[in-house]
Amino acid sequence: MGHQLETSDDQGNNQDEFSVGNRSSHQFSPFTEDFKELLKAMSTKTMLSLMSTQQKNFAQSLWEACNYGGRPLPGDLKNLEPKRDYYEWVLRMEHQRQWEERQRYCQQAKNR
Repeated sequence: MGHQLETSDDQGNNQDEFSVGNRSSHQFSPFTEDFKELLKAMSTKTMLSLMSTQQKNFAQSLWEACNYGGRPLPGDLKNLEPKRDYYEWVLRMEHQRQWEERQRYCQQAKNR
């Protein structure tokens, strides 16, 4: 037993270093709230026209996972969450991804 095992405290100290939230390049779009409001005012039909098939399928999968994964009880259709919420969620994630990609591009152009 010549080596010492790491304790949970030792491991916890390293968690912050590798956390996604601590990435220096991770910035939230300053337009996040405006984008949320735009989505709330948008019709579902328009929202769906903006989404790729892959995004629609992802939203559907998230909806199914949340609604059929034990949260409401089977047969309790009145308590299912609206799919629209998941369409909005996927579009917000895409908005954030595009914002981060643009920020990286601008940073690279600035460093040249």
